Amino acid sequence: MESVLGLVRHPGNDALFRAVEMSLVSTLAGRPLHIHAEGLRGTGKTTIMRRVRKALPRIRRIRGCLYNCDPSAPHCPVHRGLSPEEVAALGEERVPMPFLEISHAAKIGTVVGSIDLSRLVSATHPEAALLPGTIPQAHRGILFVDEINRLAETSPELADVLLDVMGTRPGRVQIEETGLPPVELPVLVSVWAASNPDEEPGPLEEIRRQLSDRFDFAIYTDRPSDPEVVEQILAAAEAGEARPPRIADTKAELWRTRLTLRTADLRQVTIPPGIRRQVAALYSQFDLESLRGVEAIQAGIRLSACLDGRREVQPEDLLRVVPMALRHRVDPELLRRVTSYLAEGLAPAETPAPLAAASGGPATAPGRTRFPGLSFGGVLAEPARPLPAGAEPGTGRPSPGAAAGTGPGPDGRAEGVTGAAPAHAAASAAGTGPAADPGPAGGPPTGPDAGTRSGDLQAAGSRGPVDPGTGAARVASGAGAQPGEGTHGRAGGSWLHRALARLRVRPSLPDPATLPPQAPPNPARPLSALAPEDWVRTEEELGHP
Repeated sequence: MESVLGLVRHPGNDALFRAVEMSLVSTLAGRPLHIHAEGLRGTGKTTIMRRVRKALPRIRRIRGCLYNCDPSAPHCPVHRGLSPEEVAALGEERVPMPFLEISHAAKIGTVVGSIDLSRLVSATHPEAALLPGTIPQAHRGILFVDEINRLAETSPELADVLLDVMGTRPGRVQIEETGLPPVELPVLVSVWAASNPDEEPGPLEEIRRQLSDRFDFAIYTDRPSDPEVVEQILAAAEAGEARPPRIADTKAELWRTRLTLRTADLRQVTIPPGIRRQVAALYSQFDLESLRGVEAIQAGIRLSACLDGRREVQPEDLLRVVPMALRHRVDPELLRRVTSYLAEGLAPAETPAPLAAASGGPATAPGRTRFPGLSFGGVLAEPARPLPAGAEPGTGRPSPGAAAGTGPGPDGRAEGVTGAAPAHAAASAAGTGPAADPGPAGGPPTGPDAGTRSGDLQAAGSRGPVDPGTGAARVASGAGAQPGEGTHGRAGGSWLHRALARLRVRPSLPDPATLPPQAPPNPARPLSALAPEDWVRTEEELGHP
C-alpha cells in the first residue's frame, strides 16, 4: 500500500495503514468500519487518509445516480421503487468509491441535503426536489472529518448528524425542508477522522464520549524514530512528482484488484468457537461499558485474518485488534490488563501430567503409565510386566542361579540374579504393592518399593547402564553382579541412566584427549569453594585470539 500511495510505512504508522485497508475491505463488503487516527501533529495521519483517494476501489451503481444506488438494491427516492427490469433499462456504471470530506465551515443543509434551488426556480419545469448533501453522496464510500475533536465542540449539530450516521449499520440521515415532507435515507458510509488530542479542546472521548464510542478503532500514530526512515520519507517526497503516471496507475490498479479479492475472501473467514467465547468473556470479565467494543473486535479479527490470506481467525489476531478497539473506550490501566490477559493466553501451557489428567487433558495411551517423578516433557514409559519365576530382569531368560536351583539368600534376595529387587518390590512391580517414592532430584527412587521404578524403566529393554567412557550401553549378561558394583549397579545403574537407556537415548561424553587445553582438568567444585581468581578468565587464558 505504501508503494501505491507514495508514502513510507514505518512502525509509527503501520497500524493506521492496516486499519485503512481493513476499513476499505469492510466497506466493499457492505459493512462500514469507522476509524479515528490520533497523534501528534505532523505525523502524517491526514496525509495517509487523503492519499487513499488516488487508489480507491470501484463500485457498481445505477448510471448517473447521485446517491450511488446499488443496482441490486436501490435505496434513493428516485430509484427505490423501480423493478429489476427498469433498473436494467437505466444501465449501470463503475465509478471509484466515493471519498468526501466535511469541513468545519459546512452547514447542516450541505451535509445532510436541502432543496435543489436550480430545479425549484426552473423557468420551464419548476419543482421542489431534493439535492443530496455530502453524507448521502458518500453512500457506500468514505466520509472524512479532519480535527473531529474541534468539530464536535464548534458544530454540535453536525456531531448529532454523525451520531445517527454511525449509530447503526446501515445508518440513517433525515432531510427536512419547509414545504417538503421529511425524507429518511439509509446510508452505508465509513467515517474516517483525525485529531490531535494534545491540543484544544482535547481528546474526542472527553468532549463527546458517545461520538467517540461510535468509532470502531482508534489508532495512535507516532513519529518515526529511525533517521533512516526519515531519510526515506524525504526521498519519497522528492521523487513523488517525478514518478511516471502510467506506473502509478498500474500499481493502483493492482492494489484495487487485491482489495476486491480480499473482499470476496472475507465471506470465507470463520471464527473458532473458542476465540468467540474469549471475545465475549472480555465484555463481562473486564466490565466493558459498550457492546460496540466487542462487536468491533469480532469484525476486526476477521478482517485481520482476511488481509493475511487466512480462512480462520487465530489468537494472534486478538492482540492486533484489541488495542485499537478498546483504546478510546477504557482507561490505559484496564487496557494493559486486557492485553496482558490475552498475551498470557497465547503462552504455551506447561501442565504437569497429573494436572493434565485431572483437567481433562489427553488420556494415557492404552498399555502405558505416567511417571510423575520424571521430568522428560511428558514421556510415557511402558509399565513393568510381572516376570516369570526365576526370569532375569530385562531379558526374560532364566537366570543362571535359577537354572542351578539357587534359592533366596538369608537377606531375602535371589542370589545370582542380576538386578534382583527385594521380595516386596517384586510384588509391587506386579501391581500388588504400594508405589515407590520419586526420591530426591537427580537420585534414585527411595522407599520400600524403590525397585518398582527400576523395573518399569528396564523391563522392556535389555540394555544396562551406560558406560560414561564410550557412551555405549552395557548389555546385561545375566551372569550376576559385576565385582565392585553396589546395589544400583546390580539394578542397572542410576535411575537416570536406566531411563535414558529405556528411551533409546545414548549420551556420549567427549573423549578427554580431544578436550581443549583451557578446559578445567579438576573435578567440579561448589561455587562457594572457588576463589575470586578462579571465577574470572581472560581471553588469553581461554585461548581466544
